[in-house]
Amino acid sequence: MPLPKGERVFTGYFNRKGERLFVLTAKESRDFYFLYAVKGGEFTKLGRSKNPLELVEKFKVMEKIHEG
Repeated sequence: MPLPKGERVFTGYFNRKGERLFVLTAKESRDFYFLYAVKGGEFTKLGRSKNPLELVEKFKVMEKIHEG
């Protein structure tokens, strides 16, 4: 699934091997942020929030990028 129209990548999260595991996006207004898991070039929406750090904490992004 490609990213929805109007959303722009705010930041990406990579593991130690340089593989992109997550992408945080936002619309131009930045009213909401969206977190996607990336696997095999496909994006799967995990959640949305007005606070991007909430998403990072809720889905344990930092822990997962440091695994393996």
